[in-house]
Amino acid sequence: MKALALILLLVSLSLAQEVQVFVIVKGKVEKLYVKEGQTVKKGQKLLKIDPSLYLAERKRLEGKKKEIEARLWKVERDYMRLKELFERDLLAETRLENQKIQYDTLKAQIQQVEGELDRIETLISYTEITAPVGGRIKRIFVYEGSFVNGSLTPQVVILISR
Repeated sequence: MKALALILLLVSLSLAQEVQVFVIVKGKVEKLYVKEGQTVKKGQKLLKIDPSLYLAERKRLEGKKKEIEARLWKVERDYMRLKELFERDLLAETRLENQKIQYDTLKAQIQQVEGELDRIETLISYTEITAPVGGRIKRIFVYEGSFVNGSLTPQVVILISR
């Protein structure tokens, strides 16, 4: 199930019991599922933002991870060989330490890429916006084909009165 609206959106309650629905991603509004004046239930789809930007970034990061994993495989094999030579007193400790640093650096790079992949997956889930509360759509600030840029500052897209 897609992340709940409370996770997807920053919600601001005013004294007039209006809920501002924000987006925190950027992209083209692909589909608007509601109209002004329409009554919505909590969790109902409001709009979908084209996730293409984030899907492309995910693909790039997956490729980068594979590249690093390939280099890690080689560095790890070399490290194991050098360790064996070092244990037989046929190699200086400095050479082994340098190889270990390369190995540890590549492992850290993989962790960084995995963290970025997790972030991108989260952003992809934020492209489907659902109603955080039930109510009536008071105002829609976007239309299909418009561009939202909530990644700079959260952007109000819909106002729901309760």
